This record gives sequence, structure tokens and C-alpha cells, in this order.
Amino acid sequence: MANRKKRIPKLDDRVAVLGHTGGFVISSVDGDLRTVELKPIGRHFALSTIPWRTLTFLDEEDKVS
Repeated sequence: MANRKKRIPKLDDRVAVLGHTGGFVISSVDGDLRTVELKPIGRHFALSTIPWRTLTFLDEEDKVS
């Protein structure tokens, strides 16, 4: 199940985006504006300046050792 917890996005996180179909990989993170740039999985276009609040994480957060 997709994880919609509040967390800070990181490069290469896999996410879904509110209002868009399919999965995406985070290619850039702007912590000041709280936006990300995304590359769709298996496609060749990109989305930019996507607000963090619209992301749903598809993977579990990395475990801290």
C-alpha cells in the first residue's frame, strides 16, 4: 500500500502524484520551496516544481541502522 506519511523526499524515491497517473522517480529536490522534479517510470518526459504535499511514497522509508 502506498505510504502518504509526512516525510522529506530524497533523490530516487519512487512516488505517485496527486492528479497524475503512474509512478515517478524524484530527480531533484528543492528544500527551500518544498518542491521536487520528477521523471516518470518508463516514459521520457518530466514534471517540475511539484509540491511535496502532493506526493505519495511508493516505497517504505529507509530504515535507520
